[in-house]
Parts: sequence; structure tokens; C-alpha cells
Amino acid sequence: MASHRQIEANRRNAKRSTGPKTAAGKTTSSRNALRHGLAGRGTRDDLELAPLMYAIGSGLGHEIGSEAAAAVARAKRDLCRVRMLRQAMLADLPDGPTGAIGKRLNGLERYERSALALQKRALRSLRSKEG
Repeated sequence: MASHRQIEANRRNAKRSTGPKTAAGKTTSSRNALRHGLAGRGTRDDLELAPLMYAIGSGLGHEIGSEAAAAVARAKRDLCRVRMLRQAMLADLPDGPTGAIGKRLNGLERYERSALALQKRALRSLRSKEG
């Protein structure tokens, strides 16, 4: 258990670390997750997913719900985005500083794990509806 002194020190430190104060800092901070486009979901998503959903539905040869096809399509799209970005980073590797690119490549792992988990859930859902 924390002592009274530790609790007070934590409160003092928390007052100093409350995030950006200026409008410019808040704007910059709000765009952190959109640096490479993997975390954001835009309005283009529906247009981008429609052909993929159709291909998944027709490729399976039996009727599946639009929700299931959309889930599989989103997972596949997210995996493709991560892999395309990784490929572009690896292509830039000889030209740029290796440390910075290496750090960014490590950062992609989070998005790839998320996309793989989404794919796994979507496929598991499809299998449960088949049987």
C-alpha cells in the first residue's frame, strides 16, 4: 500500500502531466493515432469494403450474412494495409536512418496483432454459423 507521502507525490506529479495546453499542441496530439492511417476509420471504408465483401461472399459458395462478410473484409483490409506499409518501410530502409525505421517497424506489430485477432474472430464466427 502506498504511503501518505507517496500519494501526495503522485498528486503533485499528476498536476504537471495533464497533456497539451495550447491549441496547437492539442491539434498535434489529436492526430497522433493517424500518423500512418492504420488506426483511423474514414468514410471511404464502405466503398472500399463493398467489392471485397462481395468477393468473400461469392467465394465461399454459400450464403453468409453481410455482417460476417464485412467483418472478414475489414480484417483482410487491415492486414493488407499493415503489410503494404511494412513493405514501403522496408523499401526505404537503405535510404533512411535504420534506427528510426526499425522503431516504426516494431510499432506496426501492434496493428498487425489487432488485425490478426480481428480476422481470427471473424473466421471463427463464420465457422460457427456454418455448422
